[in-house]
Amino acid sequence: MMCDECGVRPANFLLKAVTEDGVHEKNLCPVCMAKYQKKIPGLDFSGLAGILSGILESKAAKAAEPDNGEYDALVCADCGLTYPEFKKTGRLGCAHCYEAFKKPLEGLLLKLHGNLQHTGRIPGGLKSDASIRYHMEQLKQELVKAIAAEEYERAAQIRDQVRALSAQLEEAEKNG
Repeated sequence: MMCDECGVRPANFLLKAVTEDGVHEKNLCPVCMAKYQKKIPGLDFSGLAGILSGILESKAAKAAEPDNGEYDALVCADCGLTYPEFKKTGRLGCAHCYEAFKKPLEGLLLKLHGNLQHTGRIPGGLKSDASIRYHMEQLKQELVKAIAAEEYERAAQIRDQVRALSAQLEEAEKNG
């Protein structure tokens, strides 16, 4: 269904207005919905939109992925949570559940984020060991690309950065 306002983008929202004349409905795309949000003071859909988006995405993922029950027998040895219970609630029972449900969680993370490696902010800033390791991995990937492109001066600079980070990591491990 297309947006009633612009007629260009698909409609994701249904705006109902109850007036003296009756109930008026408009199917709106996110852009047009944002315009209405600005016009109506006190109307805040930011949290609601995220919740609805998550619900719609999870329903689409369930429809796209046939449930063959491959992981239904998995159980966390510590808390006793079963994989079907996790699928129902979306919450793990304890820290050991990550290991018990490792294989299906990896598939889920790949589907949701496209990666198994964390790429967001890291608590503790740049001094954190995890942050240093992550930065070193990025630099090593850049180093391989620079060598493949025969950019040897750039590769030497990256190599020196990796060595400096490695020394910083060793120092942190000695002191920590």
